Amino acid sequence: MPTISRRKFLALIAGGALALIAYLAVPELAKLPKRGEREVREEGEEGEAGFERLGEGYLDGFEHIVIAEGLMVPWAIVALEDGSLIVTERPGRISLISGGRRETIAKLPVAAVGEAGLLGADVHPDFPGERKLYVYATFEAGGGLVNRILLLRLSRSLTSVESTEVILDGIPGARLHDGGRLRIGPDEALYATTGDALKPELAQDLGSLAGKILRVGLDGEIPDDNPFDGSPVYSYGHRNPQGIDWHPPTGRMYSSEHGPVGRDELNEIVAGGNYGWPITSGLEGEWRPGLMKPVIDFGDVSIAPAGASFVRKGLGRLKGDMLIACLRGSMLVRVAFNENGDVLGYEYMMRGRYGRLRDVVPHPDGGVLVATSNRDGRGTPRPGDDKIIWIRG
Repeated sequence: MPTISRRKFLALIAGGALALIAYLAVPELAKLPKRGEREVREEGEEGEAGFERLGEGYLDGFEHIVIAEGLMVPWAIVALEDGSLIVTERPGRISLISGGRRETIAKLPVAAVGEAGLLGADVHPDFPGERKLYVYATFEAGGGLVNRILLLRLSRSLTSVESTEVILDGIPGARLHDGGRLRIGPDEALYATTGDALKPELAQDLGSLAGKILRVGLDGEIPDDNPFDGSPVYSYGHRNPQGIDWHPPTGRMYSSEHGPVGRDELNEIVAGGNYGWPITSGLEGEWRPGLMKPVIDFGDVSIAPAGASFVRKGLGRLKGDMLIACLRGSMLVRVAFNENGDVLGYEYMMRGRYGRLRDVVPHPDGGVLVATSNRDGRGTPRPGDDKIIWIRG
């Protein structure tokens, strides 16, 4: 019979106790460690210098308006300058929401199995002058699943598709771990997050598009300044990233990522960076030279971070901070930043108010739009679900 040392036995007992405490009372505030140090998660503890805790109920003081309801697993919100929205729903529908009305733009024949289906979306920087909509979707191919990035050219009314073009193919797909977020960056390149498609080893394989953040031009071309010649790979070693955005004053790029069991992360993304999966994960992992450690490790309890965006306008003292929509956590995470784009600390907000949250994006008139995901098979649907809510003020 195998034996265990007294030291290891005590460590196991202590670890189990900490996990139970975290499960029973998820803290509102966590201090950020320096890179490579263990995260401290004690209720009420102060964060890095300059971090001010606003409290879980801070967003209760703002107006909450239901913009749309009766949606089926909305995955991405694209907020247009006139206040209308383009929304993708995982089973395959793309809708235009404007003036309280919803019109179907298209229904794509996606493979909506597990976490796969119609996922991310964004529009051309010159939209609606350039009526180009980009979507990330899963399809059946060769007896399996594959993810593709499509370029849809819309009609003048924006309510139908005139043409469809695949601009990036061959992204491995699976029932789980498909990534799927699309965002056009400040450099006017198109970025896409991809999951490891349940094959963790692919995240370290630069010949595979799985477990990566990809960067291509707006017509699918490979930019000359990508870190790997002739490749759309921008960073690698990712498990299942689902949120990306850029700190507005500095342009520093951050991504939210699902960990294996807990150990969800926020990473600062740099060109050519290797983020460690499946070699290691979380700040407590065995990191070796050449691997990029997370900026935040959210601890042992999974919060399942999805879409992430910086607050550009409104919401009082949240301006300039990042909000992350969380699925299993059923909340928004506020990550506070200084003017240099450094993370100061984080806290949890709005826990349980709307259930599972899939996306959060800025509204052009201020505040943020939040999409629920209570009909995805893992939540408890509420009357009117799924919804898009505008939090403003």
